[in-house]
Amino acid sequence: MKFIILADLHLTGNTPIARLDNIEETWKRKLKFILDYADKNKMSILVGGDFFDKPRDWKTLSEVIRLLDDYKGVGVLSIFGQHDQYLYSKDRYSTSLGVLIESGLIRELNEYPTQFKDVSIYGASWGQEIPKPEGIINILVIHKSISDAPLFPGQEYTNAEMFLKNHPEYQFIICGDFHRRFVFLADIGRILVNPGPLLRMEATEYNMEYEPKFAVLDTETQIVDWIDIPHEPAEKVLTRRHIESKKETENMLDDFIKNISVDHKITFSFKENLQEYLTKNEIKQDIINIISKVMEE
Repeated sequence: MKFIILADLHLTGNTPIARLDNIEETWKRKLKFILDYADKNKMSILVGGDFFDKPRDWKTLSEVIRLLDDYKGVGVLSIFGQHDQYLYSKDRYSTSLGVLIESGLIRELNEYPTQFKDVSIYGASWGQEIPKPEGIINILVIHKSISDAPLFPGQEYTNAEMFLKNHPEYQFIICGDFHRRFVFLADIGRILVNPGPLLRMEATEYNMEYEPKFAVLDTETQIVDWIDIPHEPAEKVLTRRHIESKKETENMLDDFIKNISVDHKITFSFKENLQEYLTKNEIKQDIINIISKVMEE
C-alpha cells in the first residue's frame, strides 16, 4: 500500500516575523495540492503531529474544515504534537485538532491499530508511550525528536539508528517534531522517515536551502518517493532582517557594558557612575537634561 507522509504542518493565521508572504494563503495552496494528489492517487495521508501551530486557533480551524470538507474521500490520520495540545493534558479534544477528530474529518492514530488490509498503523502522540504492535506489517507514527544529525551544534535528539534498533517490531516509523527531512534505512524492510515541515517558519540556514516536499511510502516495495510541493524560493518569502537587527542590538549593548566597566572607575553610587560616564563620553547637554529630569521624577 502507498501512504502520503506529512509532519509539522503548523497551520496558522499569524504570519511569522521571518515570512514576507501571507502564511495562511501559502499553507492553503500547499495543503490543497497535497489533498488533490491524495484524491487522484487514492492514498491516505499520515501526519506526524503539530497539525496546528497552537492548540486553539478557531479561524485557522474553520479554514481547514472548509478545505477538508471538499476532500471527504481522502483519509487523513494524525497524532497530536505538543503544539496541538496543552502540555500533557488529557483534554485534547477541546483543541483545534480535537475538533477535527471529533467531527470525523481526521482520524486519530493511537494504541489501537488502524487497519489497511495487512498493514496496522499505530500512533504515539507527544509524550505518549509507544504501543506494542501485533500486526503483520506495522507502522508507527510518532511525535518525538528523532534524527540522524543535529540542525545545529549541541542540539539534543534521539538517534534514528538506535530508535529503529530498539523497536524492531515496527517495519516503518514516521516521525515529526524534528524539523529536518531525512530517511534512515536499517535492515531490509525497516525504514524511518521524517518528511520535514510543511512551512519554513524561520529564516534559519537550513530553511534557506530547504524545499518543501511530502513523502510517499510504499509498504510493498519498501521505497520512499519524494513529491515536490509548489513553493516560492526562500529568498522571496523569508527575511533575516530581524535576526540581523537583533545582532546589532546585542553588539551595541556589549559595547555599552564594555565602556561602562572599562573606561572609568566604578563606585557604589549610581549617580556618580552615571555622571562620570556622561562626562567621559561627552554626551550632549540636551540628552543630559532629559536624563536629569527623569531622575528627578
